[in-house]
Amino acid sequence: MHLGIFAKTFQESGVEANMQAVANAGITAVQYNLSITGLGTLPESVPQEVIEQINSSAQQHGVQLAAISGTFNTAHPDESVREEGLRRFPELARVAAALGIPVITLCSGSRDPQDMWKFHEDNHTAQAWADSRDSLTRLAQIAEKAGIVVAVEPEHTNVVSTADLARRMLDEIGSPALKIVFDAANIVDTADLSTETTVPVIDHALEVLGNDIALAHAKELVPGRAAVPPGAGQLPWHAILAGLARIGYDGTLVMHGLDEQDVASGTSYLRDQMHKES
Repeated sequence: MHLGIFAKTFQESGVEANMQAVANAGITAVQYNLSITGLGTLPESVPQEVIEQINSSAQQHGVQLAAISGTFNTAHPDESVREEGLRRFPELARVAAALGIPVITLCSGSRDPQDMWKFHEDNHTAQAWADSRDSLTRLAQIAEKAGIVVAVEPEHTNVVSTADLARRMLDEIGSPALKIVFDAANIVDTADLSTETTVPVIDHALEVLGNDIALAHAKELVPGRAAVPPGAGQLPWHAILAGLARIGYDGTLVMHGLDEQDVASGTSYLRDQMHKES
């Protein structure tokens, strides 16, 4: 397991400046986002020179492109919004394959029409589930053709809000190209962040999702879900890292949900914890 970060954590704009900021922080892997290039997360098209620039900059700075963001509201109540995301997605899959990026990250969506990360009471309806499942099925088909995988993240505000629902979605779709992003912060309840409560939830999620975890996120958690670096909150990092090791996960652990000025402290803390688990 090695440490990475959301490239968007750094405020520097443009491919080269952003990649330089990652390297300056001593980080060697990123979850990329095409918005860094000025094109948006799901652009209509990506010029070849942009692909070449990303590839050249990553190689020059020794930064692995571990994943790329492809999130849009896969459960949006307006079908045309879902269809627009699906229409644009093959271009992102093409770019990911060209850059050797193995994973595109997704969310399962929300019925909230303005914010895919905001909870809506209709998220638990059969229709929301069916719409999200249809979107994820079609995205997995696109990914399979491109020779990559897509990974959806269980998120407390989304249609797939728990590890058990993630397991159900994987089983119903049944595609080898659909995997999971595991982020402990998004599956535990901030009402009780005691170790006695959070560790069983985390252990159960890892057991249920196991080998289907294609990417792990490292976001810290405090009541109110403010942006703080790993080590400054209440997540049981020992249990998280030990659990990931137990299921054989040896991919990238991607930090996010922290401010740029906190990258150094978060990096130091997680590397220390990872060293203790090795």
